[in-house]
Amino acid sequence: MKYGGMTYQLERGNHIRKECLKKNVPGILHRLWPTLIYASTAIGSTFAIYKKEIQFYCGTELPLINHIRYAASEGFFGISASIHTDEYFLLPTCVFFEFIKEEDIDQSQPKTLLISEIKPGNRYELVCTNEAGLIRYRMGDVINCTRFLNRADDLIPLPSEPEEIPRIPLISIAYRTGNLLDIYGEKTCEQHIMNAIKLVVNRWKEQGIHVDICDFTSYTKVDVSPAHYIIFLELMDVQGNKIDDQQLRMLQNNVSLEVDQQLHITNDYYKQYRSLGKLGSLLCIIVRSGTFAEFFNRVLATDRVSPVQNKPRRLLNNEKHIQFFYDNQITTFDS
Repeated sequence: MKYGGMTYQLERGNHIRKECLKKNVPGILHRLWPTLIYASTAIGSTFAIYKKEIQFYCGTELPLINHIRYAASEGFFGISASIHTDEYFLLPTCVFFEFIKEEDIDQSQPKTLLISEIKPGNRYELVCTNEAGLIRYRMGDVINCTRFLNRADDLIPLPSEPEEIPRIPLISIAYRTGNLLDIYGEKTCEQHIMNAIKLVVNRWKEQGIHVDICDFTSYTKVDVSPAHYIIFLELMDVQGNKIDDQQLRMLQNNVSLEVDQQLHITNDYYKQYRSLGKLGSLLCIIVRSGTFAEFFNRVLATDRVSPVQNKPRRLLNNEKHIQFFYDNQITTFDS
């Protein structure tokens, strides 16, 4: 059969149509492209909530790994350390790195640390200077320094002749500075919220309610006293299917209290400001199935954002965007 010929195109088209009709069968990527080696996308940090859905398309035959490169338009920052982790090697030969301690991020001119001064277990905002004009950028990415790689504590391929191997930091992405819920200095990041929601969802599963997180977003409501968080949450069943509105209404009854209690655990500063009465109890609003998909389609259409650059909106600042989620809530709230 001639590759690319009419016979091939017809048979290939029929094969694709046949496989795409198998909507509940995992592994469509492998079935359509049997020689595909792996699929790669962002599955670290809060992107982890999308991993299960993407894994369905990969099936068991196709490995799903985190993005191989850590890069932006400002430069090339790192390379994946392993297919089994979301860690990256930083590449100091590509850009000059500096690091701002997490507690100093709010300062306009914070002190920076060199790559030799950061310590595992701490978080830093990344600052880079590239060779294209020696322009210095605050990237807005907050990273975890997970560990250091060197000859003494890791097994790595060594050259035939002994060479000095520098301490190379391994990092993972924690969150974006622009995604913080921060009314009084509590600095609640998207990871805090996701972990709190996960704890609630896991408790529901123990009670026989088998749901998963589809997506979430939030904003700070500061025009009331006490100020508090609003979280919009979309759920799906464990197979990734829609949940009927009746079950969602049942879950809505207690979800705000439960997420608030778990956020006390995931963020100590939130707990402190809640106990002082400065922050009010958060409101978690469950939205209809398909709300986030519709939202992203609208954003792409109206904001003229490239699909590649369209990232999850964990913090809403646009009033129209906020109203969109209110319009899709399961029940009506006075908030």
